[in-house]
Amino acid sequence: MANKFKIRHILDGTIITQDKILQRWPYVILLVGLSILLIANNYVSVKIIRETNRVNGELRELRTEHLATLSEYLTKSQQSEIAKKLESIGIKESRVPPTRIRVKR
Repeated sequence: MANKFKIRHILDGTIITQDKILQRWPYVILLVGLSILLIANNYVSVKIIRETNRVNGELRELRTEHLATLSEYLTKSQQSEIAKKLESIGIKESRVPPTRIRVKR
């Protein structure tokens, strides 16, 4: 009965001084070390996942802004839009088609 683990031995700390437990301390230390590494790894990976989600959100916002700006640019750079803006300052669109000028050498 002395070899069996009792809750009383765990609570009062006498379990730590028993020979069987002292022989297993390297394994206990190894398990504690691995547990700490596992917790640290989990913390770092969660931090990386949060950062990735934040960057993906920013990327979606920037992509939306880019598409809106591109759409506005394409609308404003159309020939009919440019003609309307130039007409307001007095420049009219030419109705005569351009001709090619040939230079003899």
